[in-house]
Amino acid sequence: MKILTLIFFLIFFTSCSNKENAKETNLQQAKYSFENILGYGNKDTLFIKSQFEDCGEWGGHNELIKIYRSERKIKLDYIKYKVDNCGERNNMGSIIQKKNITENLILSHSQQLGLMNYINTLMKAKFLDKEISNSGNSFSLSNVKGDLRFSYYGDHSLPLSNYNDLMAILKFPKVVIQNR
Repeated sequence: MKILTLIFFLIFFTSCSNKENAKETNLQQAKYSFENILGYGNKDTLFIKSQFEDCGEWGGHNELIKIYRSERKIKLDYIKYKVDNCGERNNMGSIIQKKNITENLILSHSQQLGLMNYINTLMKAKFLDKEISNSGNSFSLSNVKGDLRFSYYGDHSLPLSNYNDLMAILKFPKVVIQNR
């Protein structure tokens, strides 16, 4: 009887470990890629938009990252604007910005992983404590179809740090908020 009980437990434990190993193998085989989310052409494009608090409650400079597929490659366009004078406004009352940097690149595998990590961390930022403030940084992700959209606005340092980590991976200049 003891032997039968021992055999039963051995079978039970080995079958459980096989199921866990199968789950781990499936996760390792999962292929996370922008190719799975982006179609060809401008039909599927991801936009990462950021605005920084260079001018306090009036806002600051914008940065735009556009991710798309072209010629079977995942590409990225980056545009950074600059603000020369926080007091200079257009007829709508917005701060006047000038295009400062424009870059286009084909994303390497490690850069794609960095972007996926940024997007994942940006989504987690939605769970941060809400802050009451008239100034802060704004980060958003959206797509052309409009079925993917989330954003973060606030003064927490984690989203800015996450963005600067992405800038380092993409080899673009990090954002430094000047003292107002």
